[in-house]
Amino acid sequence: VVPRRRLRTKVRLDPSLAAAFAAPSVPSASSSAKVSAPCTWNGFVCMERNAEYCVVKEAFTPQMLENLGHFLSRKRPKPAKMKNEGAGDSDDERKARYDDRDSMVSWFDAEAECRWLHNRLEEVIQKVGNVEWPLLKADGTGKLECEFEQTQYSVYGPNQHFQAWHQDAFADGNDPEDARQLTIVAMLSKKSAYTGGLFQAKLKDPVTKKKKVLQSIRLDAGDVLVFPAKELLHRVGRVKTGTRKTLVFWAFDRASCKYHTVGAGAEVDAGAGILGAAKP
Repeated sequence: VVPRRRLRTKVRLDPSLAAAFAAPSVPSASSSAKVSAPCTWNGFVCMERNAEYCVVKEAFTPQMLENLGHFLSRKRPKPAKMKNEGAGDSDDERKARYDDRDSMVSWFDAEAECRWLHNRLEEVIQKVGNVEWPLLKADGTGKLECEFEQTQYSVYGPNQHFQAWHQDAFADGNDPEDARQLTIVAMLSKKSAYTGGLFQAKLKDPVTKKKKVLQSIRLDAGDVLVFPAKELLHRVGRVKTGTRKTLVFWAFDRASCKYHTVGAGAEVDAGAGILGAAKP
């Protein structure tokens, strides 16, 4: 009997998605959910806009990417872990049993270690994410009244993936990470640096309004994907060749999560990290 397990990145199983696990593919334009034409928002160029995500073109300049490369070269990513229940499997046993996630990650406090990076990610959240989806409060100057989780540096080599369909948080959840409101995925690798490894999302069909449309999103170095953490069902396909590198950044609001309002986290100091395990 396969024991139940809980993933650190939230997963809600859906039997209707079984076929997508077996044969991921890039959908044709006719099968994709509606994507709006490119536009400019507060100085950022949005190349793709959908009700559930948007892609910001070249949010990081070549010089920024070079500086990031120097900074991240000091990081030593380790195998990504998941929350397990039941059998107490080791991480290797989990991978063999479920084949849900296999990648390398490193967590760091961008605000303390790389202030310009934190400022840039916060700017995208403020000027794009919270404009498209106004989930966070702001003061009279427009500054967001929220907190930011530690930044995740993710590395996928050949045959690595995060193929379990998941959301980053749930509106009705009762875990620390359910305070996540907006997610940023910043692509660090050029398209030519790897094959496979597509970011795939299950979008609401424009007619039926149910999550049935598979959308594959290909980002180039410097591009940023922004989406509501509690809405987008997504995964990362298996990398075939090369190396895929990204940064993942979350803005969170404790008031949006039962854990922090009436649950075990209600007494936690506001300055404490949202995920204790997300420490470097």
